[in-house]
Amino acid sequence: MMGGAPFNPKEVIFAPTAACNLHCAHCRVDRTRGAGAARLTAERAIPFLRDCAERGIERVGFSGGEPFLALDFLVALCAETVSLDLYFDRLMTNGDWYRDEAHLRKALEAVYDAGFDGTVGLSLDRWHGQESGRVALLIARVADISGRNDGIEIDCALNADGSYPVELLEDVARALKGLGFPEAALVRDYGVPAAIADGRGLRLPITGIPLSRGADDPAAWNAEEWFKDDWCLGPGNVLYAHADGSVAACCGFANERPELALGTVDDPVEALIAAGLSGNHTRLCYQTGLATHRAELEARGFRFPGKTGDMCFFCDWLCAHDPNKPNQQP
Repeated sequence: MMGGAPFNPKEVIFAPTAACNLHCAHCRVDRTRGAGAARLTAERAIPFLRDCAERGIERVGFSGGEPFLALDFLVALCAETVSLDLYFDRLMTNGDWYRDEAHLRKALEAVYDAGFDGTVGLSLDRWHGQESGRVALLIARVADISGRNDGIEIDCALNADGSYPVELLEDVARALKGLGFPEAALVRDYGVPAAIADGRGLRLPITGIPLSRGADDPAAWNAEEWFKDDWCLGPGNVLYAHADGSVAACCGFANERPELALGTVDDPVEALIAAGLSGNHTRLCYQTGLATHRAELEARGFRFPGKTGDMCFFCDWLCAHDPNKPNQQP
């Protein structure tokens, strides 16, 4: 079996604020992070970003909370990313944070004028409760201001039954028709939404993401087969800077767990990576493999509540319930 590799992040993701204008039922972000004076500032983040660049980190992304609610931070970090000759990854957004079109235009122009040329990751699903017309307006203005028709991707948290929010996606496609994209339509692939596309070149790829469930949600254990391990060597191999300045070794919802905490943005990046190399849970994620660890526990007689096909859920559950921890023997 192919194995993992030591923790070696090539991307840093900043969550400059835990605040959000929406209150989604499935959200796992701790909104107390970064409250008041503890909120991550550009003055604190820029030296950390420079240290990341010196350590060989190549990409920069933004998450939250809603990052557009920390516009000054976004603009400053985008400008610094350009000055350091780093690549941009995703700027995540709920697409419904702005007051009016003038506010939307001003914010987008500020970010693109600062040099951002990455992908806008639009979280669009039934859990967010966005207005499809407002989301369509953001899509249209991103295309206008960036000069690109391929600058947005849609990330859908799936419905509770695992299906895509097809009606919502179709509503957004219809709304785009009135905003200069008359051929916009939902393109489907074997019954699964593949993209919102337009004959002029607009294309918004759609990725379905399993519903983020709490570590003790019994509904997450109903899979027919176990997850396949990828050792977090894809999008998970990152430094994730929370709004309070703490840094985690994970881009998923388990990054709120202390088992994945590495330190703070005030620590040397070398020390953060060393913490990732030595931590029990991070070694399971990146080297041993969570699937291998699960099989080892079963071989010792431990019985799980069921099976889950979601590796990130299992990682989160294991943080709280790993029987290798004291007082949690199988």
